Amino acid sequence: MNDIQNALKYTTDTKACIIARGAIDSSFALISELFPNLTNVFLVADPNTWKVAGERVAISLKANGIEVKQFMLGADGAPFHAEYKWIDVLREAYLKEINRPKIVAVGSGTINDLCKRMAEEVGERYVVIGTAASMDGYTSFGAAITKDGMKQTLSCKAPLGCLIDTEIAAAAPKEMAASGYADLIAKLPAGADWMLADLIGSEKIHPQAWDFVQKSLRKSLSNPAGVAAGDVDEIAGLCKGLIMSGFAMQAMGSSRPASGTEHQISHYWDMEDLCFNGQPVSHGFKVGIGTLVSTAILEYLLEQDL
Repeated sequence: MNDIQNALKYTTDTKACIIARGAIDSSFALISELFPNLTNVFLVADPNTWKVAGERVAISLKANGIEVKQFMLGADGAPFHAEYKWIDVLREAYLKEINRPKIVAVGSGTINDLCKRMAEEVGERYVVIGTAASMDGYTSFGAAITKDGMKQTLSCKAPLGCLIDTEIAAAAPKEMAASGYADLIAKLPAGADWMLADLIGSEKIHPQAWDFVQKSLRKSLSNPAGVAAGDVDEIAGLCKGLIMSGFAMQAMGSSRPASGTEHQISHYWDMEDLCFNGQPVSHGFKVGIGTLVSTAILEYLLEQDL
């Protein structure tokens, strides 16, 4: 993962990242490195992410003398989403703890965004243990939260550290990898949009941020069947592409390297609270359909005698 280490030279918030088989065994080492003099941790998970990763992280921390306060979202079985009311819940629970524990999020999109914004509001940094290759938001700044009835990107720093065990990510429901794949393939038309913005002098291409996303993009997307089958190596490539997209956004200080017209379409559906069979549609799936629309627009423009 030399590309990861190189990208960390340009990131503003994230200082360490591990994407590897068995990476969960390095969770204590990563957390303690980023938080010197670590004594206690506020660990946020849900029942599923607790089973696949959270419990192992907690056991490792406790074995090294760290006090762990577990906060379980959805413990009663009720669904939870990236809504601001859950940030209120997390913040209230966190502020009851003494000695300002360090925040560790164990999960994917929703848990990461909730913890990201909560950490910002209490003036702390956090580490995320990713459990699925489902979106590029792990290492991006800002959190996509529904507040006052509207989906908003709330200002907050990216995580101080990120760890993804690719075996755990590969075992996640295949719909999550499909969502991440759709979020990553969206970088193709997003790159075209950026080229057009650069051409008209609107947003100049940032060479490092461009390379972080586009350099290995086709390789990360080259085996969709392998991703669908949960092949660990292919999931690792998908994870890397998604994480690098977040790093690109940090390097440029903008979402431009990773989003274009397709994300605007997704954000519209966010505000419409788009559902399918009574369930909210994932960010990746909305972006995937937005990508089809965006590429159709680009193809139309190419056919015109302008």
